[in-house]
Amino acid sequence: MNKKQLLELTRVNLRYANPQVTERARKKGKSGKALTRSLINQYLLSGVLFLMIYGVTMFMIDFSQMPGFFTYYVALFAILAFSQGITVIYNVFFESQDLPAYLPLPFRQSMIFTAKILVVALTVVPFVFPMLVVFLLTGWRSGVLLPITIILAILLFLLVLAVIFAFCCLIVFGLTRTTFFKKHKKVVTSLLLGISMAIAIIGIIMMNGQTSYSETTQMDRVPIYLFIPLFQIISEPFSPTGLLSFIALLGLLLLLLLAIKLFILPKLYEQLTDASTAKVSSRRKRKENQNLKQLLINYNTQLIKEPNLIMQVLSNSLLMPLIFIVTFALGSSLNLNTLEFRFIGVVFLTGIALAWMTINQTSFISNLISLDQENFNFIQSLPLSMHGYMKQKFFVGLIVQCLLTSGVALIGGIIFKLPFLFIISLLLGSLLGSYLLCLRFFARDYRFILLEWTSISQLFNRGGGNVGLVLTMLGSIFVSLIVLVLYGIAAMYLPFWPLNLCVLALLSLLSILWIRYYRTHFWALFS
Repeated sequence: MNKKQLLELTRVNLRYANPQVTERARKKGKSGKALTRSLINQYLLSGVLFLMIYGVTMFMIDFSQMPGFFTYYVALFAILAFSQGITVIYNVFFESQDLPAYLPLPFRQSMIFTAKILVVALTVVPFVFPMLVVFLLTGWRSGVLLPITIILAILLFLLVLAVIFAFCCLIVFGLTRTTFFKKHKKVVTSLLLGISMAIAIIGIIMMNGQTSYSETTQMDRVPIYLFIPLFQIISEPFSPTGLLSFIALLGLLLLLLLAIKLFILPKLYEQLTDASTAKVSSRRKRKENQNLKQLLINYNTQLIKEPNLIMQVLSNSLLMPLIFIVTFALGSSLNLNTLEFRFIGVVFLTGIALAWMTINQTSFISNLISLDQENFNFIQSLPLSMHGYMKQKFFVGLIVQCLLTSGVALIGGIIFKLPFLFIISLLLGSLLGSYLLCLRFFARDYRFILLEWTSISQLFNRGGGNVGLVLTMLGSIFVSLIVLVLYGIAAMYLPFWPLNLCVLALLSLLSILWIRYYRTHFWALFS
């Protein structure tokens, strides 16, 4: 394999994976290798931020004496890598629409496949970096020499990810090769991405439902025996069990790579071409006697019915809040059924915080304008009111986001067994937060408008890219916790009506100023 060609192909795919980040770096004068380093640094920074989230907890655990926690963390990030891997592999190979650019060029199919997989790895690896830390800490605490621990941890990390990506490739390419996919592309796409999301949710819930036990003074979890060989490799690398486990893992990877070489690479071009021309099973029903308002609502509804978009939005903006709610409810002994009425304002504010967690740059409302693609320029040329058009588009996005956020709030209220009035308060807070954040992210979509995209992930990476998404998530969690804790403490010791009337007045003032700002700086552009 020509390493120079592979490197150049990877650079090209990396640039197209983050077009706006690439353009921003170019405006700063970066090009060639400097541009590539800048893009890679974006992913590395995302990985560092995720390490910060989990790092404190991990350094407090002696994984060498607690194989249960070792297998738990490895399984957690393996599930996330598997779920994200399926989605990203499908996007990079089947939604990028860049195959015609490669056909006239003298590139081997295996080289194009490898370059795209490397980009997939760069996209997913930052979210599973903590797995590498688990390996490093386990080897170090087990008494293995530090240089050997570092080399072995990195090697084991790469082997595990390679096995996961190989499985993902076989699943994605296997399903998309079927005759059923060619006839019912949307159905299979929904099934493929839905299964990956379901596996992530069910797997994490099942792991958190396991009991703990104590063999020493520390409480450990019940080990997940599928991942025990990895524990043996890193904790006892030179023992017979450690060596056999390493050989078995390497053998599994070689078998998977052989399967990819035999069943995927020989017909890569043919399969990607067939997939791009696959028939869509659903047909749009024509409705008679619709007015302009109904037509625009129907048109914007059709934009968000793409299965790939739906699953990516759900996995990026709703998966983590749902997992957090379910796992925290299962692992805590809080009885909120008897929560005192004086905390009803805190619950209302929790609804706003929940909206802040679920609405971000990967949400429907944040990409609804750019989903128009070339239609947006065409509509601008028509004798239509752009203010009315944008208002209808915002209305559709707002309704969808309110339904999703209030659905998460309702699930949380039921799981935590909140009283009826508290559930209503939580829902009202989530609706207010949804409206305010929809204003922000709808305007953001127009500010970073991208009409010539070829993959949904390009829309998600606008602005700050993965780093911006992670920082937003961390900021929303951190600020929300501080505000809710302070409000909760105040609710315990201060009189009910004076405190809550002051909070309500402040919240009303901030909301009015927020709405006026976007009315002046965004909606006025279309008047």
